[in-house]
Amino acid sequence: MNYTFPNLNDLCSGMFSDSMDKLGYRHQIISGYLRNQHIVRFMGRARIVKIETVETEDENINLGLSFLGSCKPGEILVVAGSNNFAYFGEMMTRLSLRQGIGGVVVDGLTRDTVFTHDNCALPIVAKGYSPVDIKGRGRVVAVDVPIYVSGVKVEPNDLLFADNDAVCVVPKIIEEELLEMIKRDIAEEQKIVRLIDSGATIPEILEKVKSF
Repeated sequence: MNYTFPNLNDLCSGMFSDSMDKLGYRHQIISGYLRNQHIVRFMGRARIVKIETVETEDENINLGLSFLGSCKPGEILVVAGSNNFAYFGEMMTRLSLRQGIGGVVVDGLTRDTVFTHDNCALPIVAKGYSPVDIKGRGRVVAVDVPIYVSGVKVEPNDLLFADNDAVCVVPKIIEEELLEMIKRDIAEEQKIVRLIDSGATIPEILEKVKSF
């Protein structure tokens, strides 16, 4: 399915949430995450790294970095991480930028915010920050496997959209229908904006649009 939109800035998580509600998928939104940029907005296919908490001298760095090297431009890295230590800092950010990764979602902690914040071109959302490293505390246990993030199932190659408000996970079974709905919603919203900007009264607006 081609999900390309002429302007990504036309999209927002509210559109995805509202449309998935209409299709009966009411629990596809991951919210409450911190972001590394004042404004974040990204969309792409999920590539997944799963971390486990375990005392070990082998963090399985070969698997983690090899997997990162397999990611294609525009794909979204999703990390099932930890609340006790950080995974994904400056070095992995630099590698991700080189790969052209479209964004990063860390279900856990990350670090090196002096590098990753504001001036960094890679959008990153995470639960929080810590300098505590994975070494001796955890390891990469699997890649491209289904995971749950804040109760939302994320599968490899799922379509994700993220902005300041939330990360939206689109199940494959509704993807095509959902994206067609959103295209119609964009046109409807642009119509409402034109009416507002033209000075139309509220009764005139309500006469010409289906919903707000």
